[in-house]
Amino acid sequence: MQVYQHNETAIHYLDQGSSSPLFFIHGLGADHAMFEPQIAEFSKDYRVIVPDLRGNGLSSQLTGPVDTVLDRQCQDVLGIMDELQIEKAVFSGVSYGGVFNFHFVLMYPERVAGLIITDSFSDTKVQSIQEFLNLVATYLALPMLYFPKLLLPSIKQSYQRWPLAQEYMLQAFENLRSREVILQRLAINKANHTPKLHNYKSPLLGMVGDNVPLLIQYMTRAMDQFEHGELTIIENSFDPSNLCATKKYNSLVRDFLVKIGW
Repeated sequence: MQVYQHNETAIHYLDQGSSSPLFFIHGLGADHAMFEPQIAEFSKDYRVIVPDLRGNGLSSQLTGPVDTVLDRQCQDVLGIMDELQIEKAVFSGVSYGGVFNFHFVLMYPERVAGLIITDSFSDTKVQSIQEFLNLVATYLALPMLYFPKLLLPSIKQSYQRWPLAQEYMLQAFENLRSREVILQRLAINKANHTPKLHNYKSPLLGMVGDNVPLLIQYMTRAMDQFEHGELTIIENSFDPSNLCATKKYNSLVRDFLVKIGW
């Protein structure tokens, strides 16, 4: 792991491989290890950079206010790009990482050569009773994040069909930085990128697992904002699809990169 140091903030990141740069941005409360299968696969042909976002993994503490969380995390990643003298990169984000990528491309569109969004959303604006109930459930569940070990049986059960994802998710919850995870959850609950996404004109790939219909609905709404937005639904997959359906995810990412000539 390398470290990007800015003032008193240290952002740890993995930088492996060479050629065209490809960033992978992890999910909520996760870290760079979430992308171990992708690091092994894509670092053979690409320069793979995987940061631990501020407030996650080995990186520095994340504090408030909520409204600036995504701004500061995006500035950290921009700092890594500048330090490594990377002008443009393709960004692949899963779950929280997808929201981060939408935020990043709206802040720094000139630094993004392509977007890959997986199991994510571009807003949490309520458009149905189902979405309202989901948002309420999200807020009601926040206090449980202070006691992550109590959630381990539920995590184990939820991911029993996907052993690789189960192993990683159990590990992630064992080491959860609860207060900072809650801060990030509140930040993405307030995010509303949908109205501005039509301004993005670069290549785009959308993917979502078929296990949660509501997530398909959110992803469809995001992809509908793009003239060239297509959503691939991955059979027998769940968030995070890069671990639940690794072979299919890697294949779709590689096909996309080849298609855009990256």
